Amino acid sequence: MNAQNSILDKIMESQEKQQAAQFNPSELISSLLKNLSAKESDILARRFGLAGKDKETLEQIGKYYDITRERIRQIETATIKKIKDLKDFRKQIEDAEQHVMHLLENNGGVMEENFLLDNINEVSGDKTNDESIRFILTKLLNDKIEQIKSDDDVLNGWKLPVLQIGIIKDTIKELIDIIEAEQKLLKTEELLNSFRKGDFYTTNKDQIASLRLGLEEEKLEQEIDRIIESYLKISKNIDQNILGEWGLNHWNTVSPKRMSDKVYLVLRQSGKPLHFTEITDLINQVKFDKKIAYPATIHNELILDDRYVLVGRGIYALKEWGYESGTVMDTIMSILKSAPGPMTKEQIVDAVLEQRIVRKSTIYLALTNKENIKKLPDGRYAINE
Repeated sequence: MNAQNSILDKIMESQEKQQAAQFNPSELISSLLKNLSAKESDILARRFGLAGKDKETLEQIGKYYDITRERIRQIETATIKKIKDLKDFRKQIEDAEQHVMHLLENNGGVMEENFLLDNINEVSGDKTNDESIRFILTKLLNDKIEQIKSDDDVLNGWKLPVLQIGIIKDTIKELIDIIEAEQKLLKTEELLNSFRKGDFYTTNKDQIASLRLGLEEEKLEQEIDRIIESYLKISKNIDQNILGEWGLNHWNTVSPKRMSDKVYLVLRQSGKPLHFTEITDLINQVKFDKKIAYPATIHNELILDDRYVLVGRGIYALKEWGYESGTVMDTIMSILKSAPGPMTKEQIVDAVLEQRIVRKSTIYLALTNKENIKKLPDGRYAINE
C-alpha cells in the first residue's frame, strides 16, 4: 500500500469514528420529537417504544385516546412524514445516515440486525438505544437502506440497495455445503480457507466484494473475509458456538439443548478439569437458554455421560483430553502396562498427576499394594504378575 492510500485510509477511519461518536440515537429521537405536538410525540413513543415508553399496539393506543386503530395508524404515518419534511431533517439525520452506511459498506453491504445494533451501540454501550435505532432504520433511513425479513435462509437484517439478496443466499448455501462436507465444527480461518479454495469463490469474488473493488489484493482478501463473516452472522442455518467454531445451528455442539452438551462446551472452553459446581456456574453465566443449571443435575450428567472422567474429588475432565476412568490404582496399573519397563516413583507420580487430581500421598499409598505392585531392588516399580 502506498503512503497516499495509507493517509487516506487513516483520514476516512478518523471521520467514521467521529461520526460514530456524534451519533446518539436516543438524543436524535428526543430532538426530532420536540418538533411534534404532545399527542403526535406520545403516539410515536408508544408505538415504537421510544423515550423510555413500552411498545404498544395500534389497538392499545387507540383505546387510550378513544379513537380507532386505523386513525392511530394514519396519525403515525402523517407524523413520520412530518418529521422527514422538517427543514433541517437531513442535517439532523446526517451523522446517523453516514454511520449506518459506513457500517454496512465495511461489512459487505449487509448486517444481521443484532450485529448492526451492537456495532451502533459500541460507542455509547447503551442497549436502551435499540428501539430508537430500529425506528431510525425502519422509518427515517428506509429510503437509503433496505430491511431484510427473516425467512428459511436468513435472519432479520439490513442491506444496501445495490447488494442483491441472491448473492448473499448463494454464498451462505456454499458455506453450508462446506460445513456439511466436513461434518465437523470449523474455526473461522478454516471455514474461510475452504471457501476460498472453491470454484464458487473464484466465480463470484468480484460480486461479493463489489463494494470494495479497487483495493490492493492483500487488503481485498481481508475485506472479503470480513464480508463472509457478516454473511455467516445473518445466516439462519449456520451459527457459532461459545468457542468461536462454526457449524449448523441444529448441532448440539453449536446450540446445545441438553445439559450434558452444555457441560461439554463449557469444559472445552475452560480447557482444564473443573469441579461440578464450577461447571454449573459457567453454564448459568453463558446463558445458552432460559434453563437454569443446578449442581445436582450437572453432577448426574457428568456421572452418566462417558465423555467425562472423574479426576479428583468432584472434579471432571473430558475423556478426549486423554483421561481414563478408574481408581488411582487403575491409573497406575494402566501406566505401568503401557510403559516400556519399570518406572521410578517420581515417574509414576508425574504420570498419575497428568490423569488425576490427587495428593501425592495417595499415589505413594497405592504403590505399597504388594498384591498389584512390586518394588524392584533398584527402587523402581513394576506390575506384580
